[in-house]
Amino acid sequence: MGNWNSIQQEIDSLNRPESSDIVRRQKIDAVQKLTGRHLVIYAVDFTNPIKAQLANNLMLISLPDKDGFDEVTRGLPQGSGLDILLHSPGGSAEATESIVEILRARFSNIRFIVPNVAKSAATMMAMSGEQLLLDECSELGPTDPQMILVRDGQPLAVPAQAIKDQFKTAQDEVNNDPSKLPAWVPILREYGPSLLAQCDNHLALARELVSKWLRSYMFANDENAELKAERVATYLADHNNFRSHTRRVGITDLQALGVNILDMRTDPALHAAVRDLYIAVMLTFAKTAAYKIVENSNHDVLIGAVQVNVQPAPLQQPPEQSRQNPPVTLPRNRQEEKRQLASNKRRRR
Repeated sequence: MGNWNSIQQEIDSLNRPESSDIVRRQKIDAVQKLTGRHLVIYAVDFTNPIKAQLANNLMLISLPDKDGFDEVTRGLPQGSGLDILLHSPGGSAEATESIVEILRARFSNIRFIVPNVAKSAATMMAMSGEQLLLDECSELGPTDPQMILVRDGQPLAVPAQAIKDQFKTAQDEVNNDPSKLPAWVPILREYGPSLLAQCDNHLALARELVSKWLRSYMFANDENAELKAERVATYLADHNNFRSHTRRVGITDLQALGVNILDMRTDPALHAAVRDLYIAVMLTFAKTAAYKIVENSNHDVLIGAVQVNVQPAPLQQPPEQSRQNPPVTLPRNRQEEKRQLASNKRRRR
């Protein structure tokens, strides 16, 4: 197994502009050689604060990601097995459903490899496979939906269950003591009239999608499939159980629920190859402007990139030089995003 320093040295030793891509693809080939299965990477540089600010919602799973998954799976053998290395903070449940429909229409057996983090809607996506490949560093997360509210002009993600609980607390307190109503009015006024119904619908959707996928795939041949699927889906969607949307759900938690897991530590060669690939992906992010990589083992790739523009002090750089890299304007809709991705970095090899 390599490490960050040794793989960094591999990249630097090539001394070529595309060194990161070359090493990353070598690591993809190494994993595929061990598994005998085609491989897709869906990875996002969401822990980089500068890129996160520039790319913003493009970091999340969203409908434009359908193009990426379509691009890298269309040319692979239909009906075969597929491994997906997943590193994502999550995003839209509805977009995840659309992506899963594409994947399950094309592949008969899917395994999700999570070398580090797959949270929220990425956890939901992982539950659409037959098996998870994890180790002690792997973590999934709760699937409880987050409602985007606007407070003081700023968007704020609030757990749907917390909103329901707050309404219930207000109702109980006012019923017991009507004099408390004036204290609750300004708080409840921030919520729209349909918010409670929306919370119920989003909570139901998160449970239903995960439960349906588990019944259909991971537990398909289990006589207790419905019971097991509902148990896992309910556990993951319970905000009051986790108390935070970013809480860790690790390998032992999932094993206790009966989730089908291959502990990569039992296969040292595969474990090392996956770890090396993950490091190569993260070093690609560190050395380039890429914030999202969707790539397959044929080396077809769709890469989202941002321009990191640092404005130096006037005395340190002539004005004409400082104008060489104008600030980037991020795409505001799907059409513009596709043009931005194409103009920044689109490769097929």
